[in-house]
Amino acid sequence: MTTTPTAARRPRHRARVAAALLLVTATAVGATSTVTSARADDAVPLLTTESTAWSYLETGVDPSAGSDDPLSWTADDFDDSQWKNAQGSFGAKGGKATGMGGGYAVDTLLQQYLQGGTVDVPTYFFRSSLDLTADQLAGWKSLTADVVYDDALVVYVNGTKVVGYEDSRVAEHDGNVGYAGDGGGDPDRSTFTIDPALLHAGENTVSVALYQDRSTSSDIYFDFLSLTPVSASAEASISDVFLNIGADESQRAVSWYSDSTSAEEAQLALTKDVTGGAFPARASSFSSTSGVATDGQNWHHATLTGLVPSTSYSYRVGSDADGWSETYTFETQATGDYGFLFIGDAQIGAGETTRDTAGWVTTMDTAATAFPDTSFVLSAGDQVNTASNELQYDGFLAPSQTKSLPFATNIGNHDVASKAYEQHFAMPNVSETAGRPDANRAGGDYWFLYQDTLYISFNSNDRDDAGHADFARKVIAEHGDEARWTIVTFHHSVYSVASHATDGDIVTRRAELPPVMSELDVDLVLMGHDHVYVRSYLMSGTTPVHTDEPVDGTVTPEGDEVLYVTANSSSGSKYYDIQSQDFDFSAVQNQEYTPNFTNVKVTADSIAMTTYRTADMTVVDEVTLSRPADPTEPPVDPTDPTTPPVDPTTPPVDPGTGEPTAVPLSELTEATHTLVVTAVDEAEGTLTATVPRRLAGAALDWFVHSEPVYLGDDPSDDDGVLTLRLPEGLGAGTHTLVGQTDATVAETWGTFELTAVSDPLPGTPGAGGAGTGAGAGSGAGAGTSAGRLTAPAQANGALAFTGSDALPLVAGALLVLLAGLALVVRARRRRA
Repeated sequence: MTTTPTAARRPRHRARVAAALLLVTATAVGATSTVTSARADDAVPLLTTESTAWSYLETGVDPSAGSDDPLSWTADDFDDSQWKNAQGSFGAKGGKATGMGGGYAVDTLLQQYLQGGTVDVPTYFFRSSLDLTADQLAGWKSLTADVVYDDALVVYVNGTKVVGYEDSRVAEHDGNVGYAGDGGGDPDRSTFTIDPALLHAGENTVSVALYQDRSTSSDIYFDFLSLTPVSASAEASISDVFLNIGADESQRAVSWYSDSTSAEEAQLALTKDVTGGAFPARASSFSSTSGVATDGQNWHHATLTGLVPSTSYSYRVGSDADGWSETYTFETQATGDYGFLFIGDAQIGAGETTRDTAGWVTTMDTAATAFPDTSFVLSAGDQVNTASNELQYDGFLAPSQTKSLPFATNIGNHDVASKAYEQHFAMPNVSETAGRPDANRAGGDYWFLYQDTLYISFNSNDRDDAGHADFARKVIAEHGDEARWTIVTFHHSVYSVASHATDGDIVTRRAELPPVMSELDVDLVLMGHDHVYVRSYLMSGTTPVHTDEPVDGTVTPEGDEVLYVTANSSSGSKYYDIQSQDFDFSAVQNQEYTPNFTNVKVTADSIAMTTYRTADMTVVDEVTLSRPADPTEPPVDPTDPTTPPVDPTTPPVDPGTGEPTAVPLSELTEATHTLVVTAVDEAEGTLTATVPRRLAGAALDWFVHSEPVYLGDDPSDDDGVLTLRLPEGLGAGTHTLVGQTDATVAETWGTFELTAVSDPLPGTPGAGGAGTGAGAGSGAGAGTSAGRLTAPAQANGALAFTGSDALPLVAGALLVLLAGLALVVRARRRRA
């Protein structure tokens, strides 16, 4: 995607229209633009600034007054003969036609003030019409519109609303006249798509309501730059591709926009298998959920599953029928220690959109270059300044890293006023109730696991702090035992020192949320909103502790103590000054009016955070949050071969064989199709698989089907990886591997393929029978030999990949021992 958000229309991967747009050749009569001979493939604009006249009402009077239908003024048969008539652009600043910001000019001066005063006209109304033929409509897939407005805009086609910008307050009006918008600076520019189904042969009406945000607003502006048809034969125009974090490290989600109404999907393949942009036949396909976006296009979300560590993947989105996006690549990181980037409010459009975008791109390029192995990006919120402005979203999506690094976004106060946020971003495990203040705004609390860390995000625009607390309690109760660290993140910083620090809503959150963070044993809270860098002292509820200790170096929490960090702007779009008063919670604060980002390194025993100035990579602040020694942790004797305890449940035993009973294949469900067979080594007679996080280290009974053969009850290692010995004589073809706890419960299953009858090497342990146990390697491809891979792409998205050479049996046995000992250590939480 281009990084220049001020192009003539929103950047797309494929041109929507011909490079040179022809002007409408027919003469506009009154407020009508007539197109009589245009073909769809000519890409002739139906409306333009230069050729289209508009009827308009600027008196502040409701045009539907006296009608039972408040939208009667948008209908084809409405009489606008008494309205004024002129061509655009339309506007006023201080009652004059000069001084409009952003380089926009006023061709027709609007009456800015109500008659006899200096109070702004709240709402202006515009109407124009199009004469279209049935042949034209049949040849169009969609129509693309390009508009400029200040402060809020709603567009109707034949009485149906097609788009609204900054119009959340419109519903509060009693009638059509009222103030709306956000009172931004320069006019905003946006594009949207119109479905041809809204049009008909003959005369069609386009109606526009333009709003001032308040009675003292300095300016008003409207220009309908173009309305251009897109040929039905054109490929889909795919844009806004974005890589999202998944529910855990084995998943990613992809979101995108398309002007096609057809079903679309995401395709995934190993990067090494993609040649010249061509995806292999065995590429995995993931269907998308979709809907109509706020700009009239269609949004799509697809979840990529079955990913394995240390692997490069390529993906694309679209369809064979309508065309594909370009190909993008991402890499999964190794298990164990990991890092992520924490960034504050990019808020594209808070300054000048082009400049903000350039600053944001620079920060992401600098951070990704400095930390190429980072796992994901966590954004503190306010991705854009205007919730519905798609050009600002173009700016936020401009860095190439938004396609190659998964993002975990928080929703900020500037993101919430439109559904565009939740259409652009597909976060995992989003609550249907918590963090959803109403049906008209985006939001929802969510959570995800990454390695040994549980992340919980609040939509802090929802002031229901008790609801957030209940959500966190539930998530931690269900998943806290799966994590060593807990990190909470939300937009509205409760411990900051700049403009918002004393806001009433912040003061309330400061009183309500920190006690919950301490109660729930949260380790770290990451926030934004105040456009300044702040690191708190360790906080016990709302009380700062250890305030007499040095603030440099390492902090070690005790009991219920929590560390809070607020990020400065990552783009330079806007900064807030530090207030002069003292804040007793502030250990480090910094405002140098330069973009920042923070690199976070997570290990089993520490979270190290270093905040950098993007311009020169000098350090703003660095701190390490260290886990205290657990007095209940027993000393570990590395020479003790004792196997860690496992689930003592004894499954039913078949009295004829003395082995557990296999669950029939017919009873397997897609919900348990969670096993990833990462590699098959036919020469060694082994396969390597990864179980879901919740089953890591658990002893399961393993069966291979079609005719079930019992392979043993081996547990996986701490990362969920285990290697099993295949039974001798297992036939060529597709087989199913099932892990179960008893004869009725299959916990996990997956499929794999053999190209020849299995024949374990003579004298190897387990030939023809039980498995070898966990730990014959860890991570991707353990226990395989290069060039012997046969595991195909799986139905759940798992892709085969080439691993390392098989480890010697002695090394494998040693790893079994070490993995078992690690289970004891890593299963403990920080506090007793």
